[in-house]
Amino acid sequence: MDGVFQPKQIAKRLNAEVTKAVEFVLVEHGYVDKDYRSTFYGFYSKKGRSYRRDCVRLHFFSGSVTYDESRTNIVSQDGCPGDHYFGYIVLRPTMTATLGRSVLAPGIRVAAKGRAIQSEHRVNVLGHTFAVWGFPSMAQPADIAVCAHVSCWTILRYYSERFPQCREYLLYDMAQLASSFDPGGLIPSLGLSVWEAERVFQAAGCFPLVIAKRRKRDDDEAPVEDREFLEQLLAYLESGFPLFVEIGSRQHAVVAVGYSWRDQSSASLHDEAHTWEQVESLLMVDDNRLPYRSVPPTPTPESIATNSYTGAEFDSFIVVLPERVHFPADAVDALSIHLAVALKKGLGVEEGGVLMRRYFMTTISELRGHAREYESQMGNVLVRLLMEVDSPHYVWVIEFCSQNQWDHGHVTARAIVDASASKRDPVATVLLHDEQQAIVFDRSSGTQLHKKEQLRRATGVPLPRMEVNLGQVVRA
Repeated sequence: MDGVFQPKQIAKRLNAEVTKAVEFVLVEHGYVDKDYRSTFYGFYSKKGRSYRRDCVRLHFFSGSVTYDESRTNIVSQDGCPGDHYFGYIVLRPTMTATLGRSVLAPGIRVAAKGRAIQSEHRVNVLGHTFAVWGFPSMAQPADIAVCAHVSCWTILRYYSERFPQCREYLLYDMAQLASSFDPGGLIPSLGLSVWEAERVFQAAGCFPLVIAKRRKRDDDEAPVEDREFLEQLLAYLESGFPLFVEIGSRQHAVVAVGYSWRDQSSASLHDEAHTWEQVESLLMVDDNRLPYRSVPPTPTPESIATNSYTGAEFDSFIVVLPERVHFPADAVDALSIHLAVALKKGLGVEEGGVLMRRYFMTTISELRGHAREYESQMGNVLVRLLMEVDSPHYVWVIEFCSQNQWDHGHVTARAIVDASASKRDPVATVLLHDEQQAIVFDRSSGTQLHKKEQLRRATGVPLPRMEVNLGQVVRA
């Protein structure tokens, strides 16, 4: 491979960041990469040095796959090479920062575990069509685009791959969308502020919401510990929304795409307990590394020794919401605290102890799919209520549980909230239930009218926790 692709540096990175599950790499020369071509025609072709137009693409397989040179084909022992495919990375002929558009299965990433936002990507290789589930990523070129541009690109590319109605944007488009004029020349390499990144999403026809950490009153530049900020970050992440994250102290931008829970839960130090305290690590798409970098939520001896960032350094994030969502996570947080008090008093939850709160957004179809999957645990009455309830497309799900229930994947109560409601809506809750009874709210009256219904569930059968929006990281 030619030196303009930095093969030695790329090999060193792969050896450090990819597991031993990858045993065979197919090198595809002369690959036409649309994102590199967009920067080539808009930027590199105007420079004094000559740049190649084509790239190299590396495909990753397990050791079951080999290359049959006589047939120009890739074969496997079981006749299904696609079952052993882990994704690809594109190398740009730019001499520096050559790691281009990539989609890798999270299971081959060192230290990645838990759950990650993923979509299916189909890849054509030597007449085969392979599928890989992952999240798009690339390293910053550092001239026409830097970390913030790349972070915007990864989110928009995920949406265009995941949802056919979303337009696809190329890397060169990021520099154009960030400004009302053609930035040209040097400007893109100077980076983007979080507000310019918000403009990128707005110009792309999206509906971004910027959430910033609170600041000290006497120093606008110094953030304070803000539990609500981190709880909202987890809520949107669990909802399946990739998050553009600003790390001001390092002048860096990354994308949060997943998380993992602690193997053993920790006791909450707060009366208003939230499951953020049970997060062991966050999975980040960081243009300085291969995707799914594992980051601790708070400083650890290892992060301090390696000068690595943690969740405590996040200053703000951008979530791209659907147009029909009007009830934000901070309103859900306030509602969850109010409901926790009501649950302890009136819905059969034992007094004393800490009740953990967890909330995330999903679709009503996903909620009903969960109810159908766990029909035997939910019971016929609760399943019927969820199937018949008058609900919008998007709902917030608020779950409550004790520490012991959390360890076993169970909940004691759950609330379903209309995500299209406004903060001023007198009744945003659609349905509230514990293990024995449910309350269905009549939201058409504009009052607190509701009806109670006994669930008649089997005694001793726990309610299962919902984990529906992110895919499990399966080790290869």
